[in-house]
Amino acid sequence: MITMCFKRLSALALLISGLLLAFTDVLAGPEEGDSGLELETCELVVPGTPLSTVGECGWIEAAENPDDPDGRQIQIRVARIPARGRVAEPDPLVFFAGGPGQSATESWPIIARSLAKVSESRDILLVDQRGTGQSNALKCPQVELDKALALDWDELARSTQECLDSLDGDPRFYTTTIAMHDIDAARAALGYEQVNLFGGSYGTRAAQVYLRLFPERVRTIVLDGVVPQTLALGTEHAKKLDQAIYRVLNACDDDPLCGEAFPDTAGKLASLALELEENPVEITVEHPTTGEPFPLTFNREVLSTSLRFLTYSSDTQAMLPLLIHEAAVDQRFDRLASQMLIAATGLQQSISQGMELSVMCAEDYPLFPKQPSPSDYLMGDLMEKAVLIQCGIWPQGPVPENFHDPVSADVPILLLSGELDPVTPPEYADQVAVHFPQSRHLIAPGQGHIATTRGCMGKIVSEFIIEGNADELETDCISDLQPTPFFISLTGPTP
Repeated sequence: MITMCFKRLSALALLISGLLLAFTDVLAGPEEGDSGLELETCELVVPGTPLSTVGECGWIEAAENPDDPDGRQIQIRVARIPARGRVAEPDPLVFFAGGPGQSATESWPIIARSLAKVSESRDILLVDQRGTGQSNALKCPQVELDKALALDWDELARSTQECLDSLDGDPRFYTTTIAMHDIDAARAALGYEQVNLFGGSYGTRAAQVYLRLFPERVRTIVLDGVVPQTLALGTEHAKKLDQAIYRVLNACDDDPLCGEAFPDTAGKLASLALELEENPVEITVEHPTTGEPFPLTFNREVLSTSLRFLTYSSDTQAMLPLLIHEAAVDQRFDRLASQMLIAATGLQQSISQGMELSVMCAEDYPLFPKQPSPSDYLMGDLMEKAVLIQCGIWPQGPVPENFHDPVSADVPILLLSGELDPVTPPEYADQVAVHFPQSRHLIAPGQGHIATTRGCMGKIVSEFIIEGNADELETDCISDLQPTPFFISLTGPTP
C-alpha cells in the first residue's frame, strides 16, 4: 500500500475513537526484576489528534541485520498498558498496527475505547514495528502536497531515491518476518508465556506471520480487515475500490430519498471520470493545515483518490452520492478535493513511508505484473505504475520462500470484515478462515474498513479474547448495525 499521497495509498482506517487511561507509578514486568526491560510512565499520542493514552515505555535492542548479531543495533520501542483490574490475566493483548508503516503506540488510542473491557483484565503490549514510530522510523522527507499530487512519474522516482538516500538504516532488514522476532523478544523480556493477537489491516498480515513463527505463544487471534497471505498488497486495490463504491451508489438508487435526489449516480461517476481524464479542471481550495489558498489540478487520479479515502468509513460513504452529484452536475470539486487533502495530510504524519516500501517491495512487488495492463477501473493502473517505479529503486530484503503460503493453526481465531470495505472485503477473510479449524467470521453490515470500532463489534471482540472461544459469542447485536443514512444535503444524513 503506497503512500506518497495518491501514488502511495495506505490501508489506514481513518476512524477516530479512544480512551484515556491514567497510571501513576512505574511498575515492573510480570516477573519483577527478571524482565531485562526498564519501563517508565509515558504518554502515547495519535499524531495530529488530541487522542492519547498513558502507559509505560521502554526499549529493547535488536540487530538491524539478524544474520549479523554483532553488527549495528537499533532501538525498538515497547509500551505496556497495565490491566486496570485488581487481578490481571497472564496473557496480554498484542496489537499490530496497519499501513504498512503505522506505529502501534501511536495507533492504539484510536481503538482503545472499543476494547476497554479487555484492558480491565489484561495488559496491552504495544511494540512499534521496526521502521515505525520510535523504532528507528524510516521516515521520508516530506513532499509538498502540490508536488505529491502532480502526476509526474519522474518526480516520483526522484523523491523515492531521495527518501532512500536520507534513511538512517538499511531498508532490506525492515520486513514483516524480521520484525516479528522483535515482537517476540519484547514478549520474552516482559515474561509473558502466551499472548493474544489483534491485527488490523496490514496488521493482520503481521499477526499471521507471528503466528506462523511462534504458534506455541498464541492463545487467540483477532484479524480485522483481513489480508490473506496469498495476496500481493495493492494488486487488487482498483478492483475492490470499484466494488465498494458501486455497491454504495446502487444502494442510493434503491433508497427513495437518495435515489430521487441523486438519480443514476453510478452513471454520472463513470462519465465524470472520462471527462476529467480528457479535461482536468484547475481549482483552488484551502490548505488543511496552513489555511492558505492551495491550487490543484483536479483530474481523474485526484477524483479516484478522493473517493477512495471517502469509501473507508460508512460515515463518509454516506456522502458519496452528494459529492459525486456536485462534481458531475454542478462542476463543483472543492469539497471532494478538501476531503482528499485532509486525508493525505494525515497520512504524511502517521505513515513511515520507508518502512512501507521495505515491506511492499520485498513481499508484494515480486508478485506484481511486470507490465501494467490498462483497465476501466476508476484508479486504472495507477497503483501498478507507482509500485513498479518505486520498487525498481528500493532495495528488497530477504523473504522466506513460504511467505505467501496460507497460515494454518488450531487456535481460536475471530475474523472481522466490513460489508463495504474498499480494500479488505469479506471474501478475503473467507479465504483465511478455511485454514483455521476454530475460526469464526463476522461481517459488519453496511460498514467499511475496520469493524471493531463500529457498534457492538468491540464488545464481541472483547468477549472472544476474554473467553478464548468464538463458539458461544452473543452476536445478535450485529443486526442492529446499518449503513450511515445518505446525506441529501450538507446539513447531515437523512433521519
